[in-house]
Amino acid sequence: MNFKKIIISIVAFVFIFAVIVFAQAKINLSKIPNGTYLGNYKATYKGTRQGDYQVKATVSDGKLTRVVLIKSAHKSGPEKSKEAYDKMIAANDIYVDGITGATWKALLEDAFTKLTPAK
Repeated sequence: MNFKKIIISIVAFVFIFAVIVFAQAKINLSKIPNGTYLGNYKATYKGTRQGDYQVKATVSDGKLTRVVLIKSAHKSGPEKSKEAYDKMIAANDIYVDGITGATWKALLEDAFTKLTPAK
């Protein structure tokens, strides 16, 4: 009986740990103070253009109003990011279905988590 309790405890611990580690709080734009913020991301995984990316993102009255990619590790970055950011601005949400670029989301998550003012 004790062995069964130990196994159940271990399974419960692993499940709770996984939920905590892998659950990611989504950015709620309505809670972001008005301003323009910098977001940084370093792409290091294979299958993408590795390197540094930087974005300026503006929130006004809880709405995403402007996003500009100011540093990109590849030439097509500005064009591809504009498509993604236009969809995010239209939806007022950085988690828009159909946007495949995790880099573009990661840049905004960084900007709105750290709230580093852009100059």
